[in-house]
Amino acid sequence: MLANLSETDRKKVLLYSVLIVTVVGAWSVFGPYGALKYYGVAKELNEILAQNEQLREANTALKQEINKLKHDPVYLEDVARRQFGLIKKNEVIYEFPEKKKRHE
Repeated sequence: MLANLSETDRKKVLLYSVLIVTVVGAWSVFGPYGALKYYGVAKELNEILAQNEQLREANTALKQEINKLKHDPVYLEDVARRQFGLIKKNEVIYEFPEKKKRHE
């Protein structure tokens, strides 16, 4: 088919073909569903998956904490003493002031 065209028509066909390929290539890279968007979404997905894993680990730790608080009286007592300052009957707490560091 190109053999029947004149030299100027062949150049026009080649120019239009290059132009179409360039536009399609640019669209596939920079368009709304192009490669740049894909890489951005893939990066965001990886960040969300990493955050999801961190939350899953935090949930596991909290579930273990809840289980200890429900079933381990020694741990419950330790938490009550540390967080709320609770003491047993006939127990005395001594508080010592912190020593100030000397400047040498």
